[in-house]
Amino acid sequence: IAGKFKAQQASTIVRDIEIQVGRTGALTPVAKLKPVFVSGVTVSNATLHNQDEIDRKDIRIGDMVLVERAGDVIPKIVKVVSEKRSDRSTPFKIPKTCPACKQLAYKAEGEAVLRCSNISCPEQVKGRIEHFSSKLALDIDGLGEKIINLLVKRNYLSSISDIFLLDKSTLKTLEGFGDKSAENLIEAIENSKTISFSKFVYGLGIRNVGEHISKLFELYFLSNLDAFMSSSIEELESIDGVGPLVAKEVVDFWSQEVNIKTVKDCLKRGVIIEKKE
Repeated sequence: IAGKFKAQQASTIVRDIEIQVGRTGALTPVAKLKPVFVSGVTVSNATLHNQDEIDRKDIRIGDMVLVERAGDVIPKIVKVVSEKRSDRSTPFKIPKTCPACKQLAYKAEGEAVLRCSNISCPEQVKGRIEHFSSKLALDIDGLGEKIINLLVKRNYLSSISDIFLLDKSTLKTLEGFGDKSAENLIEAIENSKTISFSKFVYGLGIRNVGEHISKLFELYFLSNLDAFMSSSIEELESIDGVGPLVAKEVVDFWSQEVNIKTVKDCLKRGVIIEKKE
């Protein structure tokens, strides 16, 4: 028999609600909270997921809310303390345009999430590059969020393949970079170029394709990237553990010429996919 203690809760105020733009274009509302201590951690942000969640809980800017850490990890708003609602509390609606690039947002059929329609949106670009260089993907030591933000802002990076065009002289134009730090990052990028099929596929950030699914693809396609890029929905669904949703996402991803070009550019710029024995 296993038992769990009830999650600790605390009350605080929703100071604001801001929109974060993810690498897939998802517009995610985040409550900015008056900092409060919950389960050993000071919490100042809580993800609200989508407009349906905001409406269901009737969360407004200025409300007093109860907060807990789901699983003692992720902060979430449990409910509004309605009897303490201020007359000045303000309802919130997710905007119909992306706050980063001002392009129209859309909601796909069957989804609750609004998404930015602009694949070149700077926040999407940053997110894709962060994901591609993360530990579970290319694991490029030293290429963190702050540096990626600077490189995107200065138009040195507009695609994941642009990482492999960076050189020492470019990096030295960034604040905090000297000869040694620039050399270290270039060396880390070079070391990342030889990579397993599964890590590379995971790093591409195909929706619903995580670490496990990427390894299934590696086993099925024997690290043959061309075969993977030209696969059909029927072929993908025949793989044990791959469902129709994932299969459709993969085919949709490769139907966009920009994604095929990005992969080919990575290969042209020195990326080597290790072959599965």
